[in-house]
Parts: sequence; structure tokens; C-alpha cells
Amino acid sequence: MSEGKRNLDLSVEIDATPEQVWKAISEGDQITRWFAPIARVEPGEGGKVTISWGPGMEGTAPITAWEPGKRLAWTEDHGAKGPRVVEFLIEGGAGKTTLRLVHSGFGADASFDNEYESSGGGWSSFLQLLRHDLENTRELPAQTVNKMAMIQRPPAELMAELKAALAYEETGSGQYKATLPGGASVSGAIVFQKDPGYLILGLDSIHGGTVGLFAEKWGDTTALTNTWYLKGEAAAGADTLLQGWDELTERLAKAS
Repeated sequence: MSEGKRNLDLSVEIDATPEQVWKAISEGDQITRWFAPIARVEPGEGGKVTISWGPGMEGTAPITAWEPGKRLAWTEDHGAKGPRVVEFLIEGGAGKTTLRLVHSGFGADASFDNEYESSGGGWSSFLQLLRHDLENTRELPAQTVNKMAMIQRPPAELMAELKAALAYEETGSGQYKATLPGGASVSGAIVFQKDPGYLILGLDSIHGGTVGLFAEKWGDTTALTNTWYLKGEAAAGADTLLQGWDELTERLAKAS
């Protein structure tokens, strides 16, 4: 670790081959299955990775390491705050593959705290989304839809009210049930949860993939995001599942 810097170092074990994991992190149409709704990759060292969460939220980074089946890294330009390096390391063994992610370059002072904490929660979530897709839905067609709103409320308060609006209930053994704003009932596994602002739910009852609900501190406000990683028949029915979400977000914002 560089002096005065903080790194994130996370890993996940996946029931998939190293080749399948490499494909998931190195091809644009595979990255969109577990990460951002738009992704493009110009392969090879010296190539580029472009990630977009929507208008005004797009970034392109040069690829600084490209070792198929083993290692991928890109370097992000953060101006005066210095670069960040995102590195994926793949190690296979005993029928499973370990994917390690190292995100380095965060400063040690308080001005980096929100970015460091949100990056840690975000990457922990995305690694679980990647695992879930490779283990459960990798052969199914996919569509990823992202909705975000900036709301002047603390993440814990916002997430609690969102759960209440969805009649969200944990039913035991890592399971949940909820009612979407459009009236559809869903249930399934809690894929990942980190309080106060990270919750990933399996849409098991409709064989539909996953949804990530995130409330992250963003400067002096909170970014409320719901990202739908829809698979199979649910990918074709995205409009139905997303009914009422904009109105729900508006109600949460007005309550601030």
C-alpha cells in the first residue's frame, strides 16, 4: 500500500470456471449483467473500459493489465485527488474460482471517507451480483435498468422508509417477501445485505434475476438507486416490474 493511502481488498468464491469469470469481467455485454447498465471494453493492455450509469455518469479508463483468465486492471483519473486502480485477480481451484478485487488509491484523510465507504459497499454488492449471475442465470437473456435520485435524507432513514413502502419483510432462513410499487408480489433470497444502505434481493418467485437497492452518502445528500438485473422472461417485462417506482421515489423525496 502506498504511504498515506487506503485500499479495498475484497474477494468472492464462485461456482464457475476461471474462464467463465474472466468473460464476466472482461466483455461489455457480460459486465452489464452484474454491474452498470452500459459497458464497453476495448480488449488488451492499452485498451479501454467505459462504464455508464446514465447521462452524466459515464467514465472511460485505460486498461493497464490484461492477462486472460488471471488478471485485469484499469486506472481511473480522479484529477487532483489522484488516480484509482481497479484490479481483478482470478484464482481457480477445487471446482470453484476465487475472484479478488483490489481498489487502490484512496487517501487517508477525511475528504476520502464517503468515497471509500461507498466504494466498499458498492464493490461488495457487485461481487455478489456477479456470483449470483454466474451460478444461477448466466445462460439467460438479460436487461439491466438503473434508476437514481438524489434525496436530502440520511441513508439509514431513507432505506427504512423504502422498505416500509415495499412492505418488505424478512421471513427467515435468508428469505424475504415484498410488494413492488406496481402491485406485483415478489419473494426470494436475500443475496447481500450491508446496513444501512445496501440490499440485493433475488427475484426468485418470478425467476427474474436480482434487484439492488442502494442508499449511499453522496456529498451532503444521498443517492437512492434501484438497479434491476433482470434475466429470462423478466428481462422482456421490465416495464411492468418498474411501474410506480418513479412515483415512489418522488414521495420519498418530498418527505425530506
